[in-house]
Amino acid sequence: MNQPGPRFWEVFFEVYESLPRQGPGNRACAARALGLCRELPQSPAILDLGCGVGGQTLHLADMASGSLVAIDSHAPSIERLKAAIAKRGLAQRVSAIVGDMARPVQPLGSFDLVWSEGALYNIGLRNALHVCHGLLRPGGYLAFSDAVWRKANPPPVVKAAFDLDYPTMGWLEDDVATIQDCGFELVGHFTLPDEAWWDDFYTPMEARIAELRVKHANDVEASATLDQLAEEPDVHRRYSDFYAYEFFVARRPLARARADMAEALEQQHAADASRSAPIGELDDHAGMTYPHTRR
Repeated sequence: MNQPGPRFWEVFFEVYESLPRQGPGNRACAARALGLCRELPQSPAILDLGCGVGGQTLHLADMASGSLVAIDSHAPSIERLKAAIAKRGLAQRVSAIVGDMARPVQPLGSFDLVWSEGALYNIGLRNALHVCHGLLRPGGYLAFSDAVWRKANPPPVVKAAFDLDYPTMGWLEDDVATIQDCGFELVGHFTLPDEAWWDDFYTPMEARIAELRVKHANDVEASATLDQLAEEPDVHRRYSDFYAYEFFVARRPLARARADMAEALEQQHAADASRSAPIGELDDHAGMTYPHTRR
């Protein structure tokens, strides 16, 4: 299949940048997921990965105190979010930056909550979960949504759409297994209701596409792109029983952190003992530092 050209992406972003959000979700779902993070500190440090224009970022800022950093690779989306942050007077505790969520520059172990709605799959779910695990403090929470299959043997139009956008998409039990394999404890999960697809996503998308059909009536390439983008809500309208978005809340375990701390203390005590040993008993490698490999 041919890769989309520059004109496709121009029209794509002309549609998507105007939307309240760039994927399924709503404030009620965000509140439900946040409610599962029952042991967050009073003023948590939050990171929103793949924030888009920040619809969910602003919901989080309303529902949680503390600091919030939002990251997306698309600079125009970040500029729009910055404007919304300034308009709401949130600049003292909410920041939006252009960045690569596969290689975040934030220090490891610096967040109480990592949030990502419909974005982690872009860098591979397993890889993304490892990134998130490293960014969280011990006991910190990960809340993310991801597409999953609900029924086998989807119609060709559905299979083709997901083969193009998310070829590794699995079933609910696959995501649960991956979460646990990556060192998380699963706290809970729920399926997004149909209104979370339509109210802030597909309904405004279809309205925006209708506007742009008028604007680009004489532009064959733009019109073809709009036809292609219009297929997504139409497929969902007809075949949404075959797939879903699931919201997961998981936690980086405290027990593992305590074990790591105990191991580090034991190593420190051993190092102290070797330094205090008689000179003739010192190991040839005493004083050298080796990287600690987490298993």
